[in-house]
Amino acid sequence: MNKKQNNKYGFTIVELLVVISIIALLVGILVPAVNKARDTAKMTQSKSNLHQVTIAMSNYSADWNGDHFTTAPPNLSSGDRRGQTVDYAINEIRGGSTPIGIRLGEHSQGNQTYVFFLNNEEGVVPYIFASGNTDTSGMSPAMPGFGTWRYPNALQLAEYMNGLPLHKAYFSPKDTVALRTLEGCDAQNGSYCVSSRGASIWGWNPPSWNSNMILAPSSYCISPALMYNAQVYAWDDDAGITFTDPMDINTGFRPSTIDQAQFPNLKSWLMEHNWLQNSVTDCSMNWEGTWFNGLDSCWDGCEPFHFNNSYKSAPITAYTDGHVGTFEVAQADRDSALVATENGMGLWHTETGDGAGGYFTGYGSDWVSWSGHTHTTNGIKGRDILGK
Repeated sequence: MNKKQNNKYGFTIVELLVVISIIALLVGILVPAVNKARDTAKMTQSKSNLHQVTIAMSNYSADWNGDHFTTAPPNLSSGDRRGQTVDYAINEIRGGSTPIGIRLGEHSQGNQTYVFFLNNEEGVVPYIFASGNTDTSGMSPAMPGFGTWRYPNALQLAEYMNGLPLHKAYFSPKDTVALRTLEGCDAQNGSYCVSSRGASIWGWNPPSWNSNMILAPSSYCISPALMYNAQVYAWDDDAGITFTDPMDINTGFRPSTIDQAQFPNLKSWLMEHNWLQNSVTDCSMNWEGTWFNGLDSCWDGCEPFHFNNSYKSAPITAYTDGHVGTFEVAQADRDSALVATENGMGLWHTETGDGAGGYFTGYGSDWVSWSGHTHTTNGIKGRDILGK
């Protein structure tokens, strides 16, 4: 009697194994699908972020006669300052009590209101080259590759984002380091808020009246080629015209205007900075002297590959015509090689003050020498891809 009951209500070992196998199979099918859906949702959010930020930048340009955003005075290299170092020029202008640089915020004390600026090279110069007059190689620390191109969340632009320099739209959903560090700061109005952990990462010592005030770079970066006069990135092999240091041109710091774009659907404007899409985490690649090296909370202890330096990278990108899409680095590299066979240069400069390597190419996963977006040949008049 008991035997019949056991057969009626129980499972055999074979039946249990079949059920477990079916469950394992379903999990194997569903987990990748769920991960892909989550990844797609994050990419969609990043595209939405870029769309919001480019609208803010477009509104800024409309208010400034079509000029692209820059905090450098247009006359930074004019007159006697032409041919001088950028440090000399900045100190001369700053010495005259002229407001200059990225505006950080305001602080009221008694009956006085103080406006704070980041008025060193990083807060004034669109892009700091590794050599030439627009560099800081003689300073300690030197800051090649830094500059206002990393800060579309400067308060001048954040005024068009509800006055929030740490608005969530400034940070990609996959940029986990920034999101962890700045957790709870996105509603901070008019100044930069960051945790003590963030202060240790970005290393800026704020004034005592606001121990949480710091300039944290956005996940997205502006094309420096749009922030300088197009003549800076000019190239004409037949005429012998090559890259010119901005400090050697009277109007080197006069930003380009949007209507100067000759290929608006092919020239990048705003791009994810780190390799966030199609990324491969490799914990053996921990580089010395870089921002996040050795910090346990960063990408589970791994250093990110900087500036999409891989053929596999496909950063979400906004273009000067306003559309947002995916930028395929491998395709762009092939396009540039094709153009180089015709004009000797390619789609991006290899003769800038950064040398043939370009920005952070030494930190690429497959050593791709890619300087699109940062050093586009002919600046706003050039393009970063050929298109279809």
